[in-house]
Amino acid sequence: MTLKYSHPKYSQFRFDAGSGALNFVATVRHRGSQPRDLLSTPEAIAGWFRLAGCSIPVVQPSVQDLEEALLLREAIYRAALAVILDETPNVDDLDRINLAASYSLATPKIDAKSCGVQWESPHPVRACLAEIARDSVMVIGDTERRRLKMCDNQSCRMLFVDQSPAKRRRWCAMSLCGNREKIRTHRQRKRGAGNECI
Repeated sequence: MTLKYSHPKYSQFRFDAGSGALNFVATVRHRGSQPRDLLSTPEAIAGWFRLAGCSIPVVQPSVQDLEEALLLREAIYRAALAVILDETPNVDDLDRINLAASYSLATPKIDAKSCGVQWESPHPVRACLAEIARDSVMVIGDTERRRLKMCDNQSCRMLFVDQSPAKRRRWCAMSLCGNREKIRTHRQRKRGAGNECI
């Protein structure tokens, strides 16, 4: 899934984790310090699905839809984190991911009036969750899963796919956590230099 458009209302959403599933996991910000869930309402998850480029628009998810989505999100988070920490993912988490991956995807159809493509699904939320879950299966189960990383910023801890050639990426984004670390290190050096005796 890729970002299709942006909206100021949802400007806190991130779509730079290198995977649709990990972008979904990133809807909890600052997991390492004071976690903040950006998907606290059905409206918020509908907005995320649209921004993420889900095949079918989800107009009005229910509270139950939201709960199912959040359970999937946290299962993906724990399974990906286990891989990063070189641990075995929890079987219940893998079962939840596999179940969601088995949901039917939206079906494309040609509209008779406009000759445009329309996507249909009897359960639009599950169709979007299937896209996310299938992406997570490929990311977590792929031979390149060693590219899964966690941001070195202790406050952030965002999960991402390291797509750098050398596989040495440390930050979720250099412009965010990487830059903050550079500023912090610079200030430390400056303070240290100021304390030196002349």
